[in-house]
Amino acid sequence: MMEKLQKMFDSDDVEIITNDGRSIRGRIDNLRSTQPFSRPAVKIIGPDGKITKILFANIKEMIDHRKQ
Repeated sequence: MMEKLQKMFDSDDVEIITNDGRSIRGRIDNLRSTQPFSRPAVKIIGPDGKITKILFANIKEMIDHRKQ
């Protein structure tokens, strides 16, 4: 999962779909996988500037909408 997210790091249009059906779309701000006492997570900055933290365990699907 970390490797796939790292490939999307420079994209401005990433969509994360969570296990509970939520869809968060925006730019990856931060990846955290090796911090002590923390669970692996990604932070997404939405178009409105809101930062959403999503644990890797809650990610169902990742889509890169970047224009090729």
